[in-house]
Amino acid sequence: MTLVSSIILQAYRECNMLPLGKEPNANQSTEALQLHNATLTAVFGGDAGEGLTDWPLGNFDRESTCPLPFTDYRLRHPTINRRLIAVNDEAIRVHFALRPQDGARMGVADPFSRLEAFPITLDGNGRTIEGTPNVLLDTDGTFQEWMYRADLGDWMKVSNVVAADENPFPDKFDTMFVILLAMRLSPRYGRALPAESVAALKQNKREFVARYLQAMPLEIDDSISWPFMSTQGYDTQRSFTSQHQFNRGEYQ
Repeated sequence: MTLVSSIILQAYRECNMLPLGKEPNANQSTEALQLHNATLTAVFGGDAGEGLTDWPLGNFDRESTCPLPFTDYRLRHPTINRRLIAVNDEAIRVHFALRPQDGARMGVADPFSRLEAFPITLDGNGRTIEGTPNVLLDTDGTFQEWMYRADLGDWMKVSNVVAADENPFPDKFDTMFVILLAMRLSPRYGRALPAESVAALKQNKREFVARYLQAMPLEIDDSISWPFMSTQGYDTQRSFTSQHQFNRGEYQ
């Protein structure tokens, strides 16, 4: 995997803002790192995956006549791209999707600062979360997100990176991140991005968006004539049934 420091160096080289064999100085590295983190922040939930939608884990501070529209089992098995709201009135174990899509995201928000009293255990459900089978959240006021890396089988913590960190996406997308950073840096050095770089960026970004395109789970109606069902669209080689949701997220 590529270090963030390498992304920064290559970005400065892309428009010849640094000569070959030279390294960015401390000020240049700091500036580039801020811009790279801003790019990553924009990518999550944009080009990579979907925005998070709320998934309340209980009824705390809710209108008493408005119970959660989930069974207990369903409550503990959210679909992908959800923000778990810590309004549970007891400790709870939440299982991430059985078949998460590459680039799927999950988040936790504790707006009432109640996690110490009512902790949440996140279960990877056959995958790891930050390299471990499960994660205990018991710190009040926690706001955290994770992204699923299918190539690693891991829900990776989403946070700002430093130069010594690995870039949070596979090496095959280094071109996109290098050129996006060079695009931000080049006006500050009076440089213009070459046409060749623009073409490479477009190609790599198309591949990036296609890889992390998300789809919500679907219930399939067997009354629909099978010849009109797209194998590509449902991605199951026609082995589907109205009793299950598909591999794009979670099925019950």
